[in-house]
Amino acid sequence: MEIISLTDEGRHELQLQGRLDANWADRVGQAIEMAVQSGHHRVDLEFASVDYVSSAGIRVLLKYHKQLRTVGGALRVLRPTAGVLEVLQLAGIAEMLVASLHPPAIAESSGVAASDSSPPRQWEQDGLEFELHALAPEASMTRRLHGRPEAFSEGTLSVSRSEGLRCERDLVAVGLGAFGGSSLEGVGRFGETLAVAGAAVSMPTDGSSVPDYQITEGKLVPEVQLLYGISAQGAFSHLLRFEAAHTPRGVVGLSALVAAALEIAPAPAAAFVIVAETAGLVGGTLLRSPDQTSGQCPLAFPEVRDWMSFTTERANERQVALIVGFAEKSPLPESRPFLRRIGAGTSALGHFHAAVFPYRPLPKGRVDLAETVGPLLGSASAETVMHLLADERDFEGVGETDFMRGACWFGPLRDLVNAPQP
Repeated sequence: MEIISLTDEGRHELQLQGRLDANWADRVGQAIEMAVQSGHHRVDLEFASVDYVSSAGIRVLLKYHKQLRTVGGALRVLRPTAGVLEVLQLAGIAEMLVASLHPPAIAESSGVAASDSSPPRQWEQDGLEFELHALAPEASMTRRLHGRPEAFSEGTLSVSRSEGLRCERDLVAVGLGAFGGSSLEGVGRFGETLAVAGAAVSMPTDGSSVPDYQITEGKLVPEVQLLYGISAQGAFSHLLRFEAAHTPRGVVGLSALVAAALEIAPAPAAAFVIVAETAGLVGGTLLRSPDQTSGQCPLAFPEVRDWMSFTTERANERQVALIVGFAEKSPLPESRPFLRRIGAGTSALGHFHAAVFPYRPLPKGRVDLAETVGPLLGSASAETVMHLLADERDFEGVGETDFMRGACWFGPLRDLVNAPQP
């Protein structure tokens, strides 16, 4: 089989010639996958020169039809030969796939619920395309600081001083945590944790190396114990869509994205949730629970190698990351210990955790946060959870986390409140 790839007026076309059988089904699937990962959510398959389709071919067509439909896209079959059309009709999929069998309004349907009638603001900066949706421009979020990050380097983090956090739908949080309704339930398992939209993901340090997660189910709301961390409650003010295809490297750094959002947010500090296709993550993950330090500094060399794992090169390329974090332009004294350098693109400091999932396309335009996060956790388990860091060492440094495209919800932090210390 021969596959020719063309792009015209927002649609990507694959011209196929030959037999779509078991020998070629995976190749065709890979061609569609490459188009989707390049940002094309409307893919046409030219079938005028396809003379045979087997069950393996039908499986590929159904797989990508369903995948693209969930993100407001479409997979269409154009001009199938009579024999192939009959096969598709007998399989019961011709009506949904063959463009000539349904009206254009259905073929072009976005599958995304109509949103607010006000058009988004669009602009380009250094090849980076932005699309800004105002969600609740006057909204703000209340931030709380939990625990003492300094206690980690001192080796004095104690389970007895952990704080329970109920992960309601309007709460976002990052920190060193573990699932449990009491402090004792987290003993020996505290690791990188994030919470958003009524869900929480945590990387246990009990040796399993498998991220665990909980989702709000009816009256069951996830609860985590935090040794220290940051949380905020309220509504996000804006959604910023971004696409880096036309930048010199085809990527945008976390720091540049944070800088762009902080210019829009009418406050010096903001909370963030990012769902993005990754070009490479840079960060670290705890290997052992910090409540087990027994007074020893886990950051001292060479002991740090037993306590933490750092990326030595960009990791998790072409996957999807769910990121929760906070950034502040001029940190207040009480928040400064929680924050680190984000990268070269901003002077703001931040604290960001990322849960990494297998690749799946993201819907375009205005999307709902809960409806975006839910399918991620419902379709596959997270592969890892890490604390994002900027590696700015001379010569050996690998830089910062980069993305190709995605969605960034953010909201200003106005009322900074310290959580009561146990």
